[in-house]
Amino acid sequence: MIVSAQIDEKELKSLIKDLESLNMSESKNKTLLRRGMRKASKPILQELKSIVPVESKQLKKSLAIINGKSRKGVPPSVYIGPRVKGAFADKEKSGFYFYFLEYGFRGIPGLRMLDKTAASKGNTSINSVISEIKKIIDKRMK
Repeated sequence: MIVSAQIDEKELKSLIKDLESLNMSESKNKTLLRRGMRKASKPILQELKSIVPVESKQLKKSLAIINGKSRKGVPPSVYIGPRVKGAFADKEKSGFYFYFLEYGFRGIPGLRMLDKTAASKGNTSINSVISEIKKIIDKRMK
């Protein structure tokens, strides 16, 4: 599931102008934006961890905020979900079975944890992305 945001055009233009006034490279701008998105995503992550079944301690440990791939000309992205690479590549540590809990498996209905999380915390977190980015920009300008 993807949670998307609608941002007011005036606010977006103001944000872009503030970023340009910092005279930083595109990669540094993306880093600032990603940092703001990560801060704003923390409540969603906490809500998701609280919904995960108690017996799924391994899954709960693997849930995290993950940076999306960064490419030139593409806005930064941040995902919330189970880690399955690096130290979590081992099935004994990863949350690879999150998909089965979420969408169901062999006639067992899914828990739809992402839908519940998006409904309860999604809008407040989306709104706080802009405020977090503005805080970071203000901090840099000082």
